[in-house]
Amino acid sequence: MDVNVIDDFLPQKDFEEVRDLMVFNDTFPWFFQKEVNSMGTNCDKDFWNWYGTHTFYVNDFPESKNYPILYNKFIPYFKEMNIYHTLVRIKGNFYPHTETLKEHAPHIDYEYSHVGALYSLNTCDGFTKLYDGTKIDSVANRILIFDASTLHNSTTTTTSAGRFNINFNFL
Repeated sequence: MDVNVIDDFLPQKDFEEVRDLMVFNDTFPWFFQKEVNSMGTNCDKDFWNWYGTHTFYVNDFPESKNYPILYNKFIPYFKEMNIYHTLVRIKGNFYPHTETLKEHAPHIDYEYSHVGALYSLNTCDGFTKLYDGTKIDSVANRILIFDASTLHNSTTTTTSAGRFNINFNFL
């Protein structure tokens, strides 16, 4: 599968609605995870190696009252691009600010071949590194579409209070 990066993915109004829901909303529920993935250390050893998550959809079931907002904003575009077949998961990620940029351990989302779409909610110095070393910068309203069964990793940020994105997985 080819790697595809699309800037200005959503219309500005839709982008702002999703961003405001997840980034600028004091009551949006982020859930603490003591490790970013099972391939690295956790925050007991490396204090920076944690993140917040919010699962919108997984295992054929909506997990969040906000699921319809994301579904209605994104899925029509995924269908147009012919990457939407079976939805596996929608998960929000919040990576904390650190004094120096930290890379998390490489991981795969699922062991079977599938499409990943990683949507950035803010611009910062964080990035996603793909298996071949390519770095995709976190730019607000940018989406990265790739084979998420290949190794990739995330980072923290030094230029923002946090790095915020949404991870979609499709069969």
